[in-house]
Amino acid sequence: MTFFRGTSLRQVPPGCTVRSKDARWIDIREGDQLDEAQMAKWVRQAAALPGWVP
Repeated sequence: MTFFRGTSLRQVPPGCTVRSKDARWIDIREGDQLDEAQMAKWVRQAAALPGWVP
């Protein structure tokens, strides 16, 4: 799951590269254990951020 303004989230999601700028992500694979509470916090925080305006 990618958060396009992921550096704005607390705790910052772990996925990034030199070129990813503000985007952060978490890779979710079948069989992985998922911290559901942390994922819910990230989604709530991301939903509260100002969105894209055309």
